[in-house]
Amino acid sequence: MDIISDTNIWIDFQIIHGLELPFRLNHSFYLSTETLKIEFLFPPGITKKLIELGLVPLEFNEAEYFAVPEIMASHPRLSRHDALALSIAIERKYILLTGDKDLRKAGEAAKVTIKGTLWIFDELKRENCITSLEYRQYMHALLEHNGKSIRLPKSEILKRL
Repeated sequence: MDIISDTNIWIDFQIIHGLELPFRLNHSFYLSTETLKIEFLFPPGITKKLIELGLVPLEFNEAEYFAVPEIMASHPRLSRHDALALSIAIERKYILLTGDKDLRKAGEAAKVTIKGTLWIFDELKRENCITSLEYRQYMHALLEHNGKSIRLPKSEILKRL
């Protein structure tokens, strides 16, 4: 599967010390080069680390570029980088990987397939890329940071525990 993401997904994985986990899956993960250069500056070195792990920097095309202002006009709460990720998902029929509520709503309106952090963990477990013990440990780590640096539905984390 081809998956375009925003930055908050990677921050979730960084916080729980599992940045490499999504790359165990047989999926291709993309982030626009513009987003990598401008928005993803913290923690220092994360961009380089993600690329080493397998994240593919993606150049947007003309149609994707010109769709961004239109998306932002329809969804004024989106950042330029979020609108760009959505534009790429629409144009290339990629899955949109995000935890951002406003981006999820915009993606749903555009009829884009949307997934999030918990889906990655479910896929890791389903494909036997992590053990049940690791899965539970990461769910506990998500729960520990939830409401602070990570914002996920607590009920969904508890359901998985």
